[in-house]
Amino acid sequence: MTERQPTPDLALPEKVPVTCYPPGTLKQFRRMQNQVSQKEYAKYFHEDLYMYSDIIPAIREPLAPGQVLPLKDVSQLLEPGYPKEGGENGWCALSDGTAYVASNTRFPGVTGEMIDWWFWWHSVEPERYALWYPYNHVEARSSFAASGRLHRDYLGHREKWLGSTHRVTEFIGPYHKRIRIQFVEPHDRRCFGGGLTPEGLRDAGYKAAVCAVLWDAYLPLKLGEFVHLWRAVEGGLELRSRYWLGHQVCQGEDPARLPRGLLGIKRMLAGEEIAYEQFLHDQIEFTNLARILPGLYSEFGPGRLNQE
Repeated sequence: MTERQPTPDLALPEKVPVTCYPPGTLKQFRRMQNQVSQKEYAKYFHEDLYMYSDIIPAIREPLAPGQVLPLKDVSQLLEPGYPKEGGENGWCALSDGTAYVASNTRFPGVTGEMIDWWFWWHSVEPERYALWYPYNHVEARSSFAASGRLHRDYLGHREKWLGSTHRVTEFIGPYHKRIRIQFVEPHDRRCFGGGLTPEGLRDAGYKAAVCAVLWDAYLPLKLGEFVHLWRAVEGGLELRSRYWLGHQVCQGEDPARLPRGLLGIKRMLAGEEIAYEQFLHDQIEFTNLARILPGLYSEFGPGRLNQE
């Protein structure tokens, strides 16, 4: 095992305001502001968004090649602390044009149950998804919605989103994107090599895990994978996220089926700009989610009014 940096307490440095929003996201904010205004959770729709000040250096320069965690080595996230070479926060494009993002965000006062609840609750209607990132989130529609599964109180929180696919419309920076997010088990061998076992996650102190495959909105075209792992620290949780974008583009589940004419699609779908914008997006949306989630869960969570 390589030497690791220790896991600190949940330090909370100064927050800095986000001040740059592309025109399309400003218009989206105003549209959604009107829609949310009549909802019982409207007070959680914030115009002012923030990042923590110690993230700024990671925005300015891409990660070095030695700081990139290959997907095949994702089980290294089960090791204590952090890699000595760094790479807990950052973005980069690899030599083949694919994108990689690592992001660590803080969740003071949040529990694993709150996370599992949020990942189905936010997909019930577009206005809830917008709370997460009011400028960039348009809608997320769950494949479980039509069956009424999201409103079956006898199901656990994870049963309401794990195995579903969310059709998501959002902005990544100035880019308007439509994708499908297929939620899978962390130990899914086809996606993550089977290394993120339930026992391994538990022993490593993780309280929630959300892992997924990314697909084109309309085609059977795989675009990438991500993992969101919430680890217990003093004062709450820290979220360790990793995105591998465009690294294994394929039709269906077989990379060999990719037509010759699409072999250059990695650079079109990922690359440096998407890596940079995805890192910013992740930091802003999850810092805001951590801000609103305890209150939302207290007011609308299990056993409360208006939880559906």
